[in-house]
Amino acid sequence: MTQPTPWQTGKNPPGQVDPPQPTARGAPHRRVELQNAMTALRPHLAPLRGNWGYVVAAVGSVITFFALFQPWVNATALDGRIKATPFGKFEISSSLVALWSGAPPQQAKVNGTWAVLACVAIAVTLFAVAINLRARTTALSHVAAGSSVAMALFIAFALVHMNGKAPELRAMLGYGRPTDLGSQIGLLMRWASGNGKYPMPGIRQVSITTASLTAWAWFAAATAVVSAVAAIAQWVRNRPAGPIQIPLQIPLRMPIVITRPAPAAAPAPTPDSAPDPTAAPPPDPPT
Repeated sequence: MTQPTPWQTGKNPPGQVDPPQPTARGAPHRRVELQNAMTALRPHLAPLRGNWGYVVAAVGSVITFFALFQPWVNATALDGRIKATPFGKFEISSSLVALWSGAPPQQAKVNGTWAVLACVAIAVTLFAVAINLRARTTALSHVAAGSSVAMALFIAFALVHMNGKAPELRAMLGYGRPTDLGSQIGLLMRWASGNGKYPMPGIRQVSITTASLTAWAWFAAATAVVSAVAAIAQWVRNRPAGPIQIPLQIPLRMPIVITRPAPAAAPAPTPDSAPDPTAAPPPDPPT
């Protein structure tokens, strides 16, 4: 086998072709493909023109809907842990120490009205946005913006309600009074079965975490606020320029009708009084 001479270095033998080298032609080709893809998507994105804020509100509403079914309060007490959703569903992990107590802790009651109202507002927002993508009416735009704001308000009320119920949820897992015989029996049975330690005052150190709102609660509040802001921003952008006028018609000029009394009728002429028979007759005229 002959070795190539220095003058033949870089030259291919007859019948051999150099492999194609990468060139800069790929970038323009990709740019053309991207332009073609955008051209194909424009007819599908046409209904979204002028409604991007409402679409963001609808997507945020769906995310908020799923967040409503997650635990919003997480309470850790001496006898276990409890999680609660804004609909009033509890997930309790406890050994029921105070089951035989004479005064067991009261059951906390979570009002799910705000969560239900938030779901109704979410449904109205989704239907209004979906129909408005085709109909494009002013009334549906008002409904979408108003329902998004209502959803954010209901989520805020549910958040405040759950935060107020956190101490009651934590109290459900308490021991009750230290002198309660039923609670002491429950503590001894738990210690004997190996499910926990007996609380000895001054001997064992116990770490207790108070009840608090979970990340799901704050996430739902954030998505609801973002949805409301997006819907209001789109509504303001689509409305005609000028000050916002409240459609409330108050008549500034009120017609005043003055009724004048009818003129009094002239008194009817009274007949002359009858002649007095005792009076002297009038004298006869001179002839």
